[in-house]
Amino acid sequence: MTNKKVLLLALIFGLLTAVAVNFYLKSLTEATSNAQIRRVAVAAARIPARTLVTADMISFKNIPVEFVHSNAVSDASRLVGFTTRAEVEAGEQMLSSKLAPKQNSGSSLAYTVPLGLRAISVAVNEQSGVAGLLTPGDRVDVIGTVDVEEQSKDPNVKNVKHTMTHLILQNIEVLAVGKNYLPADTQSGDKKAQSEGTTSVTLAVPPDKTQYLVAITDKGKLTLALRSPADKSEENRPPIDAGQLLK
Repeated sequence: MTNKKVLLLALIFGLLTAVAVNFYLKSLTEATSNAQIRRVAVAAARIPARTLVTADMISFKNIPVEFVHSNAVSDASRLVGFTTRAEVEAGEQMLSSKLAPKQNSGSSLAYTVPLGLRAISVAVNEQSGVAGLLTPGDRVDVIGTVDVEEQSKDPNVKNVKHTMTHLILQNIEVLAVGKNYLPADTQSGDKKAQSEGTTSVTLAVPPDKTQYLVAITDKGKLTLALRSPADKSEENRPPIDAGQLLK
């Protein structure tokens, strides 16, 4: 094949490629222009749970309607002044389901309960309640102690009692201390004075663990162990038999 023929073929293939690319780009532009777009609010930065939303926390973005969440909010008036019920990541669409109604924000414990969890109150004292130093927003482990009776292997002894201690729940949020459910950074006055004489702590508990907590509360006693805010670890610890431990 002569050089002229090779050059001619190259020019033809180049022309066909250019036409094909131009046609593709044109069809892509038409498809984009015909796509339905909706303007929705997104988080300008990460917004923690139980945070009052201000105008600088949100921005607006045009998103194809097929990618818009059914609960997405487009109107700033439905966001500013509301309180987040759950954390919102940066760039995430602002959803009405994650916001407490403006007229109720901060006025009811129900609006501070994280989505998917349940609020349960447990009785505490100076020892089991970390000396009254807990505040809403703290994280605790829940330890339960209960007496368990088993049939004795000794025919002369009817039953044997074992005192078992279980690590029931880990990294659980404290929603309220007594009747106070305001986060530590919004409390006024002396924190120690507020917690003095508190006899209950309300915890945010996964639904499938609520029965465990109620059962131990009814049959035994609970102790709360305060965690560092930076500690997210969880451990798999077996129950401890107090009788065996003291031998």
